[in-house]
Amino acid sequence: MQISYEVPNWTEGCYQDKASVILCARPWKMVHQKKSAKAVLLCHGFCGYPGELIRPGMDLFDAGFDVFCPRYSGHGTSGADFLSTTRKDWLGTAQNAYNDISEQYKSVYLCGHSMGGPVAILIASRNPVERMALIAPALDIKVIPVGKLRFGRFFLPKRIKTEWVHDGSYHFYYEGTSQDDQLLGNEYWSYRYPRQSWQLHLLANEAKKALPQVKADTLALSGGRDLSVAESSSILVAHKPLGKNEHLHLPDASHLMCYDKDLNSQNKAMGAIVEWMTKQ
Repeated sequence: MQISYEVPNWTEGCYQDKASVILCARPWKMVHQKKSAKAVLLCHGFCGYPGELIRPGMDLFDAGFDVFCPRYSGHGTSGADFLSTTRKDWLGTAQNAYNDISEQYKSVYLCGHSMGGPVAILIASRNPVERMALIAPALDIKVIPVGKLRFGRFFLPKRIKTEWVHDGSYHFYYEGTSQDDQLLGNEYWSYRYPRQSWQLHLLANEAKKALPQVKADTLALSGGRDLSVAESSSILVAHKPLGKNEHLHLPDASHLMCYDKDLNSQNKAMGAIVEWMTKQ
């Protein structure tokens, strides 16, 4: 796997993390020895990390693209860092990466997973993006109790303990230590973060409002076993008025399509993304 972690500091102007970055969460790039004319910027999800997007990165690299994946401020370090960030930091990091990469390539496409969907939509609404693929784009989010958080976020604890158990049956593609999943679980997935969840809700609403201005040809993928994001999110994307847009629903896919336990669904999703990005 031709991967490098020597990338610029795309968090400039955003929150600067205090804790060290967990190995699998390092921002990365895959660049051909002879630089491609086209690049893809990958945008990870809420409480996610760049290592989750190694599989689409590898497939797109093999298809001829140079590929980049930033790490948002507050992600992949510690819960304390996460609590210090807002949607402006997350979007700001991705926008910085896009600005940097677009100066080096003729075309920059976007691929976003979960919260990376709204991030990609907002970038595409402001920049000349020709094509993008959104994996379970977090627009209609099942797991955010909007009514409860509307006022309760001011009174609820900053983070609330919840149950999370490491699942060793997942196959990860990232380079890191065997303890990385547990480290991330201890810092992020073992808690609910009311104020950050509200920030995600606001980001999703901003993306919905921006959708009519997005000209990029867009593929939206949804999974029948996705417990986090509703299929209506992908349907909404596919019905935006500008560009050529498609919706692919995979009945056996979960929210974690990029390393889905159902390898058939994983392969179908990744194959569809490559086909979409390389379509003439």
